[in-house]
Amino acid sequence: MKKRVNLVIAGLVLAGLAVFLTVEGAEAFCVYNNTDMRVHEQLLVQQTGGHKTGRGFHKYIPAGENECCNWQNKDCNKEGKRDSIVRLDVSYWGHVPDAPDYTYPICHGVEIKAGGWVTVKGEKGNYKCELHNY
Repeated sequence: MKKRVNLVIAGLVLAGLAVFLTVEGAEAFCVYNNTDMRVHEQLLVQQTGGHKTGRGFHKYIPAGENECCNWQNKDCNKEGKRDSIVRLDVSYWGHVPDAPDYTYPICHGVEIKAGGWVTVKGEKGNYKCELHNY
């Protein structure tokens, strides 16, 4: 019985290690919303370069969350290389009931490597993008 328990534990440890190594090895470009935006406010991120026509990265990202696209996904990185350049427009997006949605640019034409990421920080009216390459 003890031998069976040890085998089960060893199997779980190996499975956990395999998952950790797989996740650690996955590279993607990501956008992190580290702002104070409220429930009806989000980042609107639209890919403007480095993607296949009619495809690409188009996401609404609430405060405290992030969205990513694996650098090997040719829909958002047509060259499929980790150091390929992708271009993004990042805007503040808001919605008020019974009124039109509104957007304000935060940073446009941002260029990062497909294995990099963008962090958006700040408080209302004073947001900025920090670019990070692997």
